[in-house]
Amino acid sequence: MKSAVLASPVDPAAEARKRMSVGTLHYTKAGLVWMFVWMLWGDFAFQLMEWVAPTIVPLRLKEELGTPDWLLPIIVASIPSTINFLLNPVISTMSDRHRGRMGRRIPFLLWSPPFIAAALVLMAFSPEIGVWLHRVLGPRTGWSAGWVAIGTLAVLWITFVFSNMFLSTVFYYFFNDVVPGAYMSRFFGFFRAIANLAAMLLNWFVFEHALSHFRWIFLGAAAIYAVSFPIVCLAIKEGKYPPAPPMAKGPLGMLGTYAKECLCHRFYIYMFLHNMAWGAASAVGLYTVFLQLSLGISKQQIGRLGAVVMLVNVLLQPAVGFLADRFHPMRLLVWIKIALVLIVPLNFVWLCGRFAPHTAYLILIVLSAIQLPLGLVYDTVLQPTQMRVWPKSRYGQFCSFQAILRALSGIVASSAVGICFMEPMRKVFPDKVWGKDYCYRMMPAWQLPFLLLALCLLLLMYREWKRLGGEKNYKVPGFDHEAVPAMAPAEKGG
Repeated sequence: MKSAVLASPVDPAAEARKRMSVGTLHYTKAGLVWMFVWMLWGDFAFQLMEWVAPTIVPLRLKEELGTPDWLLPIIVASIPSTINFLLNPVISTMSDRHRGRMGRRIPFLLWSPPFIAAALVLMAFSPEIGVWLHRVLGPRTGWSAGWVAIGTLAVLWITFVFSNMFLSTVFYYFFNDVVPGAYMSRFFGFFRAIANLAAMLLNWFVFEHALSHFRWIFLGAAAIYAVSFPIVCLAIKEGKYPPAPPMAKGPLGMLGTYAKECLCHRFYIYMFLHNMAWGAASAVGLYTVFLQLSLGISKQQIGRLGAVVMLVNVLLQPAVGFLADRFHPMRLLVWIKIALVLIVPLNFVWLCGRFAPHTAYLILIVLSAIQLPLGLVYDTVLQPTQMRVWPKSRYGQFCSFQAILRALSGIVASSAVGICFMEPMRKVFPDKVWGKDYCYRMMPAWQLPFLLLALCLLLLMYREWKRLGGEKNYKVPGFDHEAVPAMAPAEKGG
């Protein structure tokens, strides 16, 4: 006679408590809502700051100061990638292993805003600083006023990037420590919605004035950020953490432990290589706004279209977050990236002829409408996917290792796209024959090879994830002793 195996009774209250917990933090529904509110307000201030400098600095360098194509990506992308490469692993590993009265993330978040705000203020007055420096340095060096102005803004931009590295590196790790895993995707749905709300308002009301009123834009962003973000850091509490993971003695030993842990399984290797290839493809995106301007589309039209796209994202991304909590974000990520690769060739439409500005704007609207839902899902599920598959105790460390590789990829790709791709394209399609900046229409030719490579690596990664247990029984490779981040779906209406 076969013996019956009785299943253990499930305690609904215990399951609900587990869904509302992360580490030693346990939330009520009201507490979870308030945590969401504070985090999202902090994100709004963060996104405002993150939009202003990266959006306006390239425009000023190119449109007002005449920075050449080969130099622009070096200033805007290669140098920040180098800073990221050098600082990210140090900051991330220190944060993972820091144990203090305020937690392991908040100390890094709390002391950065004054320096970031100061950098924004200095950029607001960069023309006056440049004039003063030219008066001092010009007679001695022979440098022109234009090159001194470019150098001044570049140095202030790099100062901003350096200051922001301490905050932007740790900010995303903070979510993994204070947001319950069962609610992570919907949190990111709201998180991306807030980011898009900030971008929508800025694109609609500010972008067309980016050059004419840049000083007040920078000063406003500095004031809002300097006041808002520290309040958020003081309002949210971290839990208690187990002792920091051990690390070998000495710089070489620490570096060896760092690399060995991050590369301990081919699943992680596939993921890192995939993100490097995807990042290399996006290096050409720096020229997107100049392509649109070359088509006769105005800054106002670009800003308004961007605002409409962001509005749709604001309305739909929370729903996408709920969807990703029901269906594992890894599955959604694979299908979305396949679709994103397939639509890239549509951008070759700009090679089909010379379009009137009105027609070009309509085509741009159609392309944006096609990409919109795919980009919406991608933005929502990317971070939760990483949080579900990387070891929680070393999450910052793994993010930093990925950032190092992305930085290496960015340094090479952003330099190569200007020197080895865009400059030759400008010679093949000279402005005098083809019209101003016609060469930017070849951007998809740079993207496609890297995107196809990234897609192959993603499929290898997905196959390995399935082998490791997939959605229901995933085991963190190389760290089997760790609890897997909460996988159970949140209760309806929770």
